[in-house]
Amino acid sequence: MNKFLTLEDVYAPIRDDLKKLPRLVEQALLTSSLQIRDIVHYFFSRHGKFLRPALVLLGGGLARSMNGSAHGVSEKLETDVLHLGAACEIFHAATLIHDDIIDSARLRRGIPTLNVKWGPQTAVLVGDFFHDRAMGSIVRYGNEKIIALFLRTAGEICDGEIHELNEKNNIDLTEDAHLEIIRKKTASLLACSLQAGALVWGIDEEQLAALGRFGKHFGMAFQIIDDCLDFMGQEQEFGKFLGGDLEEGVYTLPVIRLLASPDRSKVVALLRDTKNGKRFAALLELLREQGALEYARAKAREFIEKARQELQGFPPSIFRTSLEQLADYVLERNR
Repeated sequence: MNKFLTLEDVYAPIRDDLKKLPRLVEQALLTSSLQIRDIVHYFFSRHGKFLRPALVLLGGGLARSMNGSAHGVSEKLETDVLHLGAACEIFHAATLIHDDIIDSARLRRGIPTLNVKWGPQTAVLVGDFFHDRAMGSIVRYGNEKIIALFLRTAGEICDGEIHELNEKNNIDLTEDAHLEIIRKKTASLLACSLQAGALVWGIDEEQLAALGRFGKHFGMAFQIIDDCLDFMGQEQEFGKFLGGDLEEGVYTLPVIRLLASPDRSKVVALLRDTKNGKRFAALLELLREQGALEYARAKAREFIEKARQELQGFPPSIFRTSLEQLADYVLERNR
């Protein structure tokens, strides 16, 4: 991968459409409640990578490049894709808000979380409001297949969240169980976003399934790298407190790998010694010594290779190229 490739480069074919997203998000969340309006402005004042709407647009572009359409219909479908992209961002925001409440997270995108600034009661209601507005847009601008896809994905995300909650502080958590959690919590929505964009324009079942597999493999790699950054990232770039998952008893792939090492007894003692102010540094040293972080990165590379293979059945296009670049980018990101 070109080391100078940026996310802006990857998004080049959809750059103009992505610029429209903040306004569409704002419109979808418009309300007479002054407090909710303040919270919406606050939450989106530090927007993320717009990864999910980007996948909607790339999936739509990929399908459109293969199918084409009459001019009048094209304008409507282009509008539908944009609104679905905004809905995906709002849907994702709702999951982040609820996730932060469950984890008692203090920082998101470099600013205090809603549960810190407004309290968990207000935060959970705002998360519900976001979810309701997202689903309203999906029903309005999606077709039956898209609506069913999002409903199924919403269920998967909740299932993954509950599974993770039940596995907190479990020193016997297996790698397979952990990967199933992140497949549901993270990868499912990324796959859904890509497929939703393609479904707007129409795509055959085999290609739709391939995009779903790409999204899931890509999502697995994305989350694994995120978990590595929770130990090795730059806090200012990462936008969250390092070691946040560890503090909440959420054991990610690097820790699970470390628990399977010869240092298991030492690791268990550190995990249980929550009042030890030096345990993060001690665990980081062990992670490096035992190669647990590199193991996780290697696993992410495996998932990315699987993702890239799923694009082989699509004809060359700027949208396929962007997806290939995005797959590479996720391995090198620092935020």
